[in-house]
Amino acid sequence: MKIVVIDKKSRISIRPDNAVLRNNDDFYMPHFSQDIICDYGYVVRITRLAKCIAKKFASRCYDSVTAGVTFIARDTMQQAIENGLPTDEAYCFDHSTAIGTEWLLPEQLTGECSLNLRIGEVSNSTTHSNMIEIIDQCLSDVSNKLTLKTGDLVFIASDSANSVKEGDNINVTINNTTTLNFQIK
Repeated sequence: MKIVVIDKKSRISIRPDNAVLRNNDDFYMPHFSQDIICDYGYVVRITRLAKCIAKKFASRCYDSVTAGVTFIARDTMQQAIENGLPTDEAYCFDHSTAIGTEWLLPEQLTGECSLNLRIGEVSNSTTHSNMIEIIDQCLSDVSNKLTLKTGDLVFIASDSANSVKEGDNINVTINNTTTLNFQIK
């Protein structure tokens, strides 16, 4: 299993399976960074092999959607960029990608779809009237660049950099369904 992260500019990055934070377990700040940020988005579970899938057939490749939060060591990333090195260590560390526990059927995302992130008292929200179309387009784009396999997860990021610190609580909802709720330690 791999986690494919796609951002608003259709840039793709891959997270290994050790990056998954499951079951609303606590996220422990990594010892190598003093500046952790997070991004949130939709996570799509792939249920069949997908390679070069047209947008109109993308819905056949997944069965459910949840929310996710991915953590990035901003200081580590900046140092890597400044030195012309790969940035993988900034976001591929253990438990750097939280996956929601409540999965929604695609039919539950028709119409207006709202994704909300709350970190302590700070809230961010994104609303889409065509989330299924966005998911289908992202899966089509990704499958034209790499093969998606059964069990893979595709994380469609919102591109928001939110600082986190020890003691924060992260809560993410899709259409008022809580999919993530965990502590930063």
